[in-house]
Amino acid sequence: MNAPRQDLRARQTRLQDYQAMLARRLREARSLPAADSYLALQVGPRNWLLPLADTGEVLDMRAPSRVPLTQPWYSGLVNARGSLLGVIDFSLFCGGAPTPVQPGSKIVVLSRQVERACAILATRVAGLRHAVDLSLPHGDAPPPSAATPAWEGQRFADRDGRDWQVLDVRALLDAPAFLQVGRGAA
Repeated sequence: MNAPRQDLRARQTRLQDYQAMLARRLREARSLPAADSYLALQVGPRNWLLPLADTGEVLDMRAPSRVPLTQPWYSGLVNARGSLLGVIDFSLFCGGAPTPVQPGSKIVVLSRQVERACAILATRVAGLRHAVDLSLPHGDAPPPSAATPAWEGQRFADRDGRDWQVLDVRALLDAPAFLQVGRGAA
């Protein structure tokens, strides 16, 4: 009977070690030029790069409290260190399916400015990426069109061939559609 407890403790220790390593790497990366460092996230099927200069903290997953009469992509509110923080299902906002929440999913704060802070659900935090480790995608990627949202920044590919899209956090936080979380009564 002691084995399950030891197994649970071992998993908790590994998770704590991983979180400490990620926090250390975030601190180290913030000492690099911010334009060259990104927090890599998987949100549903898409991979996003958030510039560290525009990214707040990474929070453990918790269920947001729903808010009536809001857009379907507005997941609700969470208490983050005594402050209410709006949480967005970014995959739904982008017109996709709801963001899958699984073990290891996180809530990622989009801004360091308290008055503009909100967060998105992340299926998975994939760690840090640096511009020197990324390249422009190969020729089969369609060029941005006039319908491409202003908050979709540069596209890159990593060494394993995975596509990554830079999220222009400032443009997203200024987008009228993103600011309109309320929906009128029917």
